[in-house]
Amino acid sequence: NRLKTTKYTALSFLPKNLFEQFHRLANVYFVFIALLNFVPAVNAFQPELALAPVLFILAVTAIKDLWEDYSRYRSDQEINHMECLVYSR
Repeated sequence: NRLKTTKYTALSFLPKNLFEQFHRLANVYFVFIALLNFVPAVNAFQPELALAPVLFILAVTAIKDLWEDYSRYRSDQEINHMECLVYSR
């Protein structure tokens, strides 16, 4: 038996993490506002400046999730490699 509590694999981290982050309505709203700033008729300031805070928040959240998942992985490895006693009758 093996214990596995991690949410991500190396290949699934980016798609799953972005999917989870865009389930938060605030993230969708701020990305929409940033993309709306690329429309010349409604832009308030440089479009690149509008994307910077949103991308920063997404990146920090992704790094935090990656760190938490790595901690879970280390804990799983520690538990999976513990010696155990097997009792037989």
